[in-house]
Amino acid sequence: MTTASALIRFIHLASSALLLGSLGFYFLVSRPALRSVGGEGSPEFAAFNRRLLRLAQWTLLIIFLSGLLAFWLQIVSVAGVSLADALHPEIIAGVLTGTRYGAVWTTRALLILLIGAVLGFRRDPESDTSRSVSLILAAILIMTPALSGHAAAGEGTWLMIQLTADALHLLAAGVWLGGLVVFALFLGWIRGVVDAWAPAVIKSATRRFSLLGLISVLILVATGFLNAWSLVGAVPPLLGTNYGKLLLIKLALLLPLIGIAAINLLQLKPRILALAVQRVVSGLADLVTRLKRNVTREAILGSCILLIVGAMSVTPPARHIPPEWPLAFRWSWNAVDTNRRARSQMSDAKWLAIAGAVGLCYAVWRRRYFALGASLMSLASGAFIAHDALYIDAYPKTYLRPSVPYNAISVANGSHIYQETCAACHGVGGYGDGPNRKGLVPKPADLTAKHAADHTAGDLFWWLSYGVKDTAMPGFAASLEEEERWDMINFVRALSYAERARQMSALVEPDPWLVAPDFVYRTLTDESGSLKDHRGSEIVMLVLFSLPDSKARISELEKIHSQLQDRKVKVLAVPQEIGAIEQLGGTIKTLSLVTDGSREAFDTYALFRRSFSEQGTLPDPPVPPHMEFIIDHQGYVRARWIPRDGPGWDKMENLLRDIDRLNQEKPSAPAPDDHVH
Repeated sequence: MTTASALIRFIHLASSALLLGSLGFYFLVSRPALRSVGGEGSPEFAAFNRRLLRLAQWTLLIIFLSGLLAFWLQIVSVAGVSLADALHPEIIAGVLTGTRYGAVWTTRALLILLIGAVLGFRRDPESDTSRSVSLILAAILIMTPALSGHAAAGEGTWLMIQLTADALHLLAAGVWLGGLVVFALFLGWIRGVVDAWAPAVIKSATRRFSLLGLISVLILVATGFLNAWSLVGAVPPLLGTNYGKLLLIKLALLLPLIGIAAINLLQLKPRILALAVQRVVSGLADLVTRLKRNVTREAILGSCILLIVGAMSVTPPARHIPPEWPLAFRWSWNAVDTNRRARSQMSDAKWLAIAGAVGLCYAVWRRRYFALGASLMSLASGAFIAHDALYIDAYPKTYLRPSVPYNAISVANGSHIYQETCAACHGVGGYGDGPNRKGLVPKPADLTAKHAADHTAGDLFWWLSYGVKDTAMPGFAASLEEEERWDMINFVRALSYAERARQMSALVEPDPWLVAPDFVYRTLTDESGSLKDHRGSEIVMLVLFSLPDSKARISELEKIHSQLQDRKVKVLAVPQEIGAIEQLGGTIKTLSLVTDGSREAFDTYALFRRSFSEQGTLPDPPVPPHMEFIIDHQGYVRARWIPRDGPGWDKMENLLRDIDRLNQEKPSAPAPDDHVH
């Protein structure tokens, strides 16, 4: 069914382009060219115009029929019914009135009927008025698919940008590719005209269509780049999804098409113009034949591109599909940051590239072919060295986006699974120091080290699913569900962040980096929400407490709660044990005491207990009886205080100072993603 839909959409789009091309060619190329030499009223041109009119009428019929078939298949897809059931009036009405595709299809059907009325039933369909009205309607017709295509999935300003770019892309494609077919017909016709004005018409028409093609190509390139960025966005989706592969095929077809167009523009056009001025009829006929042959080739390549576009229209955009990376390697700058050898290699590669670029410019300027070869070798050597420095192993799932968000429940679940399946080798704290590490070659990886965070979530998912080659690391695809594996990856990410957070103190970090894991909660006063709900409006002070150690501190926070509220601070107090709330005996009236969701929230944020204190440097530090975190408006943990490690927010003026600083701060980092990468 998908193949049939793609083929029908190709026929529909190609016919729409041919309709627009035939009408546009008359106003932009053929009529001005004939008018410039006084041949507009010739019988020969009148006969050619009638051929164009019949072409437009037949293509309009094909547009109408293919549109009906496309709508029929769309009903089958949307309603999930058989081809026969899709003809039921109620189902048809539901798709027409209840979907965006139905509304756009109705609009297009009305446009087709209007064009048909103008071209088929008007008394003088060959008049300029009929043709101009039909041209405007055909231009609108070819742009309207943008309203129900992939570009219509955006929001706000970006939606308008996407729709405009897609509409202009379709319009330019229709004018150029549809015009190629008509231009080939025109060249075949004018070659047989023996009137004295024929060479001048060839000259004018060639110049006009070249300009029209150049403008169309520039629009196609600009809007195509914007569309590709919107629907693909990066190299992994380009290489690892069906949509991306179709786009590459489209580009592969576009390059020779532009190459042929360049030959026509830079070689044949100047010679045709020169011979037309000299009125060398024999040589001009040969050049027109060559030009017609090249234009026909362009039209064939253009048809192939439209066929690919038809397939792309029924293929989910690459940005929304998990990519399957096809290569065994990828390039990463992380190695340059940590590896001295890689930094040295990149320095060598840079200078080789600079030398090669300078040499290449010199060789082209002075036409020194030996220098040209040496420059290309320098560039190739630089590229090879850079490849070796940036090279890192990759897997089919390297760029897989996690299906489970990075939140407290996932991290807590992952912690339990980790202790059961991984701690024996990697250690309770993830340092690779588990009791089963002895005798393993190589040693288990330190999951808290920077290199672990440098790998993509997809890399970790692949290793966790299928094991690590040449190590004792087994795969768990058969024993753990996919969601459990993502939970474990979220926990491993949290371990790595916890190691880096060791330096965090009761002073606000200047640069946001630690994403606060989200959690859903309900308080003692039946208030419900999530940590993420406070982004953009409030600072969150997250307090992990236990009794009796935290009782005095909780009372202090209760006393200054009004000052915190004035500074738009939400205090969430999470107990280590739910019974601690009962022990407070109803003395806390204003602080939000978390009941539901407290277990997962406490366990997750307790991971960030590592510090440089004596207890904080243990492989698995004991959980402090009291911890406090400040989470900024964007959702980043910016400061942490552990009372057992020393003074900090025990002086309330220090706490209020840090909060005031965050309130005055402008956002300096992007909003946190809900998934790890």
